[in-house]
Amino acid sequence: MNRKIAYRYRTLLFAFIMSACTAMIVSGIIIFMHAKPHTHFFAQWFGAFITAWPIVFIAILIIAPLVNKLLNLFVENH
Repeated sequence: MNRKIAYRYRTLLFAFIMSACTAMIVSGIIIFMHAKPHTHFFAQWFGAFITAWPIVFIAILIIAPLVNKLLNLFVENH
């Protein structure tokens, strides 16, 4: 049985996945660039990720609709 998630959750799921990926990449790069090489890299990375993820998640939920409205002014419809 191939059951899919309801469409009404699409925006929330997009923000959840996109924020996780973004926070993981950015926090990893920043920790790598500014930390001295040591064995605690992954612990610091995880801590930074856990802090950044909710912030990025809320930002995407707020900013994405505004960006879409702005793009509607400049991009033609199908």
